Amino acid sequence: MSLELKIWLHNNPYDKKSEAKPHSDAILQQLLQNALNTSSPFKIFKNVNGKPYTNEPVFFSHSNSRNLYAYVISTDAEVAIDIERIRPQHDFMQLANRYFHTSEQQELSQLSAKHKQLRFYQMWTKKEAWCKLEGGNLWSYLNRPLTDHMLNDQHDNSAFFTNIADIDGFAGTVASLTKISKIWINNIA
Repeated sequence: MSLELKIWLHNNPYDKKSEAKPHSDAILQQLLQNALNTSSPFKIFKNVNGKPYTNEPVFFSHSNSRNLYAYVISTDAEVAIDIERIRPQHDFMQLANRYFHTSEQQELSQLSAKHKQLRFYQMWTKKEAWCKLEGGNLWSYLNRPLTDHMLNDQHDNSAFFTNIADIDGFAGTVASLTKISKIWINNIA
């Protein structure tokens, strides 16, 4: 079995977290209701590390970077998503040298400047999506090496990863316990 997933992107009009969160929560509620064809609100819980879940037969994840919010929902398999705005002036190599596995630091150091930045953000979002998928703590995932299989969207530890390449100025990754065959990107007005 393989998944076709829909990702919803939304530019949240609110800058303050106190305003942006309720707006984002309302969108998530609507997407969950649409997924299960119901008008009943969902009770959302969080595990000890903050992973959101519901007791209904639906899996979901969301992420935001600045005002861009991303949501992924599946009724078939556990899913996770992470997006990050690519910041050209950001010292990403300092983060990589501090948190990434030495093999990943070496891989990045061998790339041209143009490719190094994108690869860093692909690695970072893959690690965050992996963490969200398993409901773990991010700091314990950052120094775990991404295997060659994972980098090629294959599986390791029953997890599959797909980079999201169609978001201008952002890097993103979707993770699932089931192979992802296709991703559809939808914009919410």
